[in-house]
Amino acid sequence: MPVIFIFQFAPVQAVEVEGLYQGTVTVESRNDERERLSAFSNVFRQVLIKVTGNSEVLTLPQIRRALNNADDYVDTWSYRTISESDSALTAAVDATRVVATAQRVELTVSFFEPEVLSLLETANIPLWPGNRPYTLVWLVVQEELGARQIVGASTNAFPDVMALLDLEANNRALPILLPILDFEDMRAVSANDVWDMDAEKLLQASRRYQSESVLVIRLFRTVTGDVFGKSNHLFRDQIFEVEMFEQSAESFIQESVALATDEISAYYAVLLSGTDSSIEVNLTVEGIKSAEDYAALLDYVANLTDVNDYQVAAVENQTIMLRLSTGGQIRQLVETIALSRTLEPLDELMRNDNQVFMSYQWNN
Repeated sequence: MPVIFIFQFAPVQAVEVEGLYQGTVTVESRNDERERLSAFSNVFRQVLIKVTGNSEVLTLPQIRRALNNADDYVDTWSYRTISESDSALTAAVDATRVVATAQRVELTVSFFEPEVLSLLETANIPLWPGNRPYTLVWLVVQEELGARQIVGASTNAFPDVMALLDLEANNRALPILLPILDFEDMRAVSANDVWDMDAEKLLQASRRYQSESVLVIRLFRTVTGDVFGKSNHLFRDQIFEVEMFEQSAESFIQESVALATDEISAYYAVLLSGTDSSIEVNLTVEGIKSAEDYAALLDYVANLTDVNDYQVAAVENQTIMLRLSTGGQIRQLVETIALSRTLEPLDELMRNDNQVFMSYQWNN
């Protein structure tokens, strides 16, 4: 008798993250080769954190050796000069405002994706696939006089804090959402609820955003600029937290984003080398009505990070049966498919000895 595994196919908002294998740093010169090689290493650090979701990989001996030879993994690189208004250099001449500009040089580096993947596979480091769920961020800031304010998608409050949040989320390749803060949101939660990190109320209010990852951040900034802050990450019935005292806002936001990224990436991470290739996955997909659907399905399956190889087992009317080679990483495969919504589950996943049976409806 087959063993039935029940997975929760809750709708989740996700997005395909772009630019995982490239990054940008500021440099002093276009002509300094030593500086360029050092910049390659710095950008490679960014890329490895983005594709794995885990900064701890940078401490591994094999990765440290690769960082010392980052140019071996470089595909393309380019410079560009950015001009910025420098308020410190602004002057008034004959009642006419003249703005001097400061310039900086940016180096953008792209790395060979196959070489990076080969490095991760050799080092036995899991990859965080590019199709990633959004994290909903409830952020509340307390001002010096005690007033508390939630920051939403349509507000312009605390732009410096938001700039830090956007920057760090981009550095970690973590897709984020902010609540709309319309009547429905404000009826569900108050600034005090966010400050108190009332998990029950926040999860209830977050359901409309279809996000399984909720990051709650509260921040109080002193006159000196130091931050007292606490963050909770609500993820799959668990709560993870970080608390910091008298730190910079930058450090606190970095730790808060890392809190969410570490847990999500660990959950969705895929070992490229696999774990148990003896498990055979039988995927049945209904609703293939045209040659275009057929080609699109095969392209979709071929690009699933969790799938090493596949074969078409049978085609019958509007149904296609595929045999997948996944290295035994069944949970990751199910979760990855659930993120894309390209396939809608028809039945519960079943496993019988070394065979797994999955049934979906094509929904492209």
